[in-house]
Amino acid sequence: MQPLDPVNDPKVLNAALELATEWGENFRKPIAERMLAQFPELSEAEIAEIEAFVRKAEYRIYEIAEMEMRGEISESDITRLAAEEFPWLEGQHIGRLKNIGMYYARR
Repeated sequence: MQPLDPVNDPKVLNAALELATEWGENFRKPIAERMLAQFPELSEAEIAEIEAFVRKAEYRIYEIAEMEMRGEISESDITRLAAEEFPWLEGQHIGRLKNIGMYYARR
């Protein structure tokens, strides 16, 4: 079995993004403990690297949503640009982050 390369594993990255953007009682809480429950083979250093990586993607999609709010791009461009920049992202996460980003941009 090949060793896990978490920063390039879409399954791990999408799981981390889901935890990082969770609403409710875990809103904005660190994901390390919850990631270890799903992926016990990960080290703390790997989880920290993964969390930083998915947070960058999250905030970049929010920036793209702000571009739409300013009239620089269309709403449909948000999804396309996010998918181009982050090909590992699953469609449901792109849609969710787009909606969150548009909400924040309009607040």
